[in-house]
Amino acid sequence: MLGWPEQTPDLQRFYPTSILETGSDLLFFWVARMVMLGTELTGQLPFRQVLLHSMVRDGHGRKMSKSLGNVIDPLDVIHGVSLEVGSTWSTRTPNVPPRLQEKVKEGNLPPRERLVAMEAQSRDFPRGIPQCGTDALRLALCSHKMQGEDISLSIAHVLSCRHFCNKMWQTLRFTLGVLGDNAAPVTSLEEVHMG
Repeated sequence: MLGWPEQTPDLQRFYPTSILETGSDLLFFWVARMVMLGTELTGQLPFRQVLLHSMVRDGHGRKMSKSLGNVIDPLDVIHGVSLEVGSTWSTRTPNVPPRLQEKVKEGNLPPRERLVAMEAQSRDFPRGIPQCGTDALRLALCSHKMQGEDISLSIAHVLSCRHFCNKMWQTLRFTLGVLGDNAAPVTSLEEVHMG
């Protein structure tokens, strides 16, 4: 990696990194191992700071896990995705949205866990995930405190954010239509007439 064990320019430039962003559930499982290995192999800590982000959970409060089938790909929320299995095309086909259960089938889960994951998806997303767009997903995530609070990511909440974003867009479009082409922004407070 980066030419290690040789002291390459890339290794000197990118190691150690300034910050590691991770979930608190990986602190002892992964972060501690990185510190021990990095210190042993290079004599340096692999990062200067650790930023622990909130745990993202599903709409039922369960930790997102591939074996439970409750992991939500942000691109599926942005672009929408159907549930069904058995399509004749591959999820790798460009410009064709993959299907939730096709992703599980193409994954590396053991058959029993695959069945559990697909049943959970059928319960949680019987009609798939509707297209919500990037703004709605950002608003849904930003509506949570990021530090110290678990985030329950429910598609229903993202949908309500999509509706809010849509209303804001409609309001802006209406306002711009009423103002017309002659509307000019205020450039100083003296232009604002109070009263």
